[in-house]
Amino acid sequence: MRFSRFSRISPRTWMLALYVVTIVIVAVGKAYSHRGPDNNFLVFRWSYLNLASGHDMYAAQPQHHADLYKYSPSFAVLFAPFALIPLALSLALWDALNTLLLFFAVDRLLPDRRGIIALALIYLEALRSMQRSQSNSLVTALVIFAFLAFEQRKLLGAAFAIAVGAAVKIFPLAALSLAIFYRGRFRFAVWMALAMAVVLALPLLVASPAELAAQYHSWRVVESVDALSVGGGGGGGLYGGVMQQLRIWLGVSWANWPVQLAGTVLLMLPVARWREWKWAEFRLRFLCSLLVYMVIFNHQSESPSFVIAVTGIAIWFVTTPRSWWHDTVMILTLIVVSLSSTDITPKSWQQHFFVHYRLKTVPCTIAWLTMLWEQLTWRPSKIAEVDEREVAAPDPSPHLV
Repeated sequence: MRFSRFSRISPRTWMLALYVVTIVIVAVGKAYSHRGPDNNFLVFRWSYLNLASGHDMYAAQPQHHADLYKYSPSFAVLFAPFALIPLALSLALWDALNTLLLFFAVDRLLPDRRGIIALALIYLEALRSMQRSQSNSLVTALVIFAFLAFEQRKLLGAAFAIAVGAAVKIFPLAALSLAIFYRGRFRFAVWMALAMAVVLALPLLVASPAELAAQYHSWRVVESVDALSVGGGGGGGLYGGVMQQLRIWLGVSWANWPVQLAGTVLLMLPVARWREWKWAEFRLRFLCSLLVYMVIFNHQSESPSFVIAVTGIAIWFVTTPRSWWHDTVMILTLIVVSLSSTDITPKSWQQHFFVHYRLKTVPCTIAWLTMLWEQLTWRPSKIAEVDEREVAAPDPSPHLV
């Protein structure tokens, strides 16, 4: 009888339970860890406290945390609820917000068996981002929610999802490219300007205009230095994307921006196939490519950043026809990106092979090039022709170009 009761629990419920239990275990582990909270979380927490007290958020704060705050003043205000409550509770709620938003974003995008498989494939990356108290799962969820909002003709919702994502990390602005596929681009531009104005003005709730101007100046200085950085370190250090791969394997010393520009041009090539914009399957493939692009052409990508790319690869894998090549790319991604950072992989292998050569970027780049080729040669499948609404349940009224 008990076994029968458990057998009636849906796979989605089991997967949600796995994510929730993991959040609890990680939260308890952090609460009793002798090392204290991860430095990332301390940086986030003190950003609001410094902003509200009129201190320069972007100045060194060695008495509170290592490294510098590099996010927007708006993110500091958005983080206020987590900065004003006890530390242990704040940590748990922050990890829960990031992880569960990602879960529900993927679940809404693919509310069937494919979504469950995708969530299983990205589980280790979500766990890694959670362990580091990073915001990458949150950013991934916001980009997916922006896509869903576009699909349902909710242009204001898409605008705010992108604006909030950009307040967390600048590169989610790449999701603006999604607007190309939909009607009402001018209306969206107006909503986007409004959303950005609201988000950028949020710090005025706790800072004067002069203080906010000074904070934005300090942020610009920090970002101008970061723009010149190259991949270094490992583990929690920079992986440097495709740019660093070229430095490692070809010995070149190019600046970041020419490679990033070339990557952006390649990303946008499928957009020229305007006759295919009407197909949800084509638009979904572009979303997957966008998610991977946001990591492999980000010179500031770190190990926890790869939850963004792996989410794109997992969604692509479960929504495309099975083939030996797709299986190979997915397996390679799981081994090199996800499993290489776990205790399954010997530490010497991690440091002297996977980290030394920044190998996490390699399978993601292979997956991205495969996605790009498939978008350029794509033809609608029978499933797409029969039921376009299968993906993301878009508004049934004709709203696509």
